[in-house]
Amino acid sequence: MSILTQIGATAVFGFGCYMFPGQIVRMRSLVGFVLFHIIFNFVKSTKRPELLGQGRLKEVLDECSAVLTSPYFPSPWCVGPHMHSVLRVVLQNTPKLRLEREYVHTQDGGQFALDWLITGGPDDLDKAIVLVMPGITGGSHNNYVRQFLVNAHSNNCRALVFNNRGCAHSTLLTARTYSGSNTEDISLAMSLLTERYPRAPIIICGVSLGGMIAVHYIGSELCRHSNVQAAVVISSPWNSFATSESVNEPVNHMLYEVYLLNKLKAILENHKHLYQNKRLPINYRTVMKAQTLREFDDRFTSKMFGFKDWREYYTDGHSYKKLPYVEIPMLIINAEDDPLSPMDYLPFQEVDENPNLAMLLTKTGGHIGFLEGWLPTGPTWINRAVTEFIQIMIFSDFLRAPCEHLEAGA
Repeated sequence: MSILTQIGATAVFGFGCYMFPGQIVRMRSLVGFVLFHIIFNFVKSTKRPELLGQGRLKEVLDECSAVLTSPYFPSPWCVGPHMHSVLRVVLQNTPKLRLEREYVHTQDGGQFALDWLITGGPDDLDKAIVLVMPGITGGSHNNYVRQFLVNAHSNNCRALVFNNRGCAHSTLLTARTYSGSNTEDISLAMSLLTERYPRAPIIICGVSLGGMIAVHYIGSELCRHSNVQAAVVISSPWNSFATSESVNEPVNHMLYEVYLLNKLKAILENHKHLYQNKRLPINYRTVMKAQTLREFDDRFTSKMFGFKDWREYYTDGHSYKKLPYVEIPMLIINAEDDPLSPMDYLPFQEVDENPNLAMLLTKTGGHIGFLEGWLPTGPTWINRAVTEFIQIMIFSDFLRAPCEHLEAGA
């Protein structure tokens, strides 16, 4: 037998002929441990998501849902929340879509971008609208955002992305960007949609920080004067202090915080000329030296939105406080192991006390992860869940005629 044949046999059978007996034992032990850990994790994580709530929304989802009420089978090799969160970014395909950008100008001289999915064919002015609100620094270029646009289109909905100021390669016209509790821009966007499509119900799909902003808006009086009729909020932080503590933990800081902080700084750096004005309440150089998201919020976000410091801003940002005022069906989806939205601070009590709310809780999934299958390059479990939720909202009687809704709220 030639040496090449022996090497080939070694590769095929896994344990080399040239390994010492002790090395073979250790290798087999390692492989066995890894396989055991994968199988144990898969069995532990493969459970039916827990659907919580006390109202009609929970009853309808229980009765009509197939995806939401069936076991979620995560990718067998995907061990732990970080693999879900990080590998979704790396592995998931970014659908090639035709988007048309519309800039909306604000009263303070700024602007934000709406990116509309262009599909061609006849247009129905009354069909439902799905508006996707991405996470912090996210936008219409992200794979998970585009997957949600595809989900909306599969339900014959008009679909668009609300990009926060400066995100998705949009241009800042003023020094002001966005915050997790300010709803002025999304309120303007909803007014525009309601005026343009007066008979079209709107469904919000809010993700992470986008979900946080969505909850603040939906829990406000302004939402009652729009066509917003339903919402799904995914991997959203509910307690700003808890999220800040969690993201500062060493592993989370390395995997998430540094990346997000650099993306936020890049927005400012790309518009550096706007921050040379000495009348601004911030110091650009000090902001750019921030080492954590908390420092960035203390030196920039809080000051730009009129707060004294990060503590005051985070107190205002607690989105769970807005849940008692939600008057439309809202599904909250979180994973128990989400590294940016700790389970101990999920709004269990608020969901139980408001019949318009329901919460779907998976054992694993990380932050906007929810991978499934051996090679999760396409849509994930969360895409199937969102698609089904939209279907149920459209074909149930939850989506009232918007004109009737507005007249009832007048």
